[in-house]
Amino acid sequence: MSLEAITWALNHAPIPRDRRDASSLAVVLLGLANHADPHGCNAFPAVSTLVRYTRLSERSVQYALRALEELELISASDPTIVAAYVKRSDRRPRGWDLAVHRTDQPVDNPQDGVQSLRPADQHGVQTRGHGVQTATARGANPAPEPSFNRPKNHPAPSAPSGRSAVPPECGQCDARPGDPISARVIWTDKDRTSSTSCPRCAPQRSGGAR
Repeated sequence: MSLEAITWALNHAPIPRDRRDASSLAVVLLGLANHADPHGCNAFPAVSTLVRYTRLSERSVQYALRALEELELISASDPTIVAAYVKRSDRRPRGWDLAVHRTDQPVDNPQDGVQSLRPADQHGVQTRGHGVQTATARGANPAPEPSFNRPKNHPAPSAPSGRSAVPPECGQCDARPGDPISARVIWTDKDRTSSTSCPRCAPQRSGGAR
């Protein structure tokens, strides 16, 4: 088995897409590549083996071999090499060499198939072709979502023994009823990413009068 030959058969073999038998040719070629050496040579599986691989009829496999030969994607191997492996002449299959050097019409994914990720931009973020999905590059720390810092996302503390756990809100900051002192802030920008403690609700935290 040759990974190089299999990779060529899967990704680069120039099988015309407009042929009705393109799928049959591709799977038979892959079966041959499974028996080739790293240079794509000396593949001599029996036709019965290719039938088992491909689930095609023997006639379809024979037709595919002839078509691949006409397309110059395979050619007959040196028969003496096959003879060195199979002593009985009546049992020798035909050997094939794959034209692994031919990549003039590489096989690629269709337009509606899976799209590969584009290179990372200057922020280390990768985006798909249509901008549907993003992925952060390893080691990059994305900016926190501003909504995560909003006071309303902080759970309100419980009031022990029916008494209020915190002083009442001043009404001038963004605090909600029941918010702790730490959540009573005044946002310093419109995007709500930077804040300062409310000087009325938390004078000690903001440096105001006690």
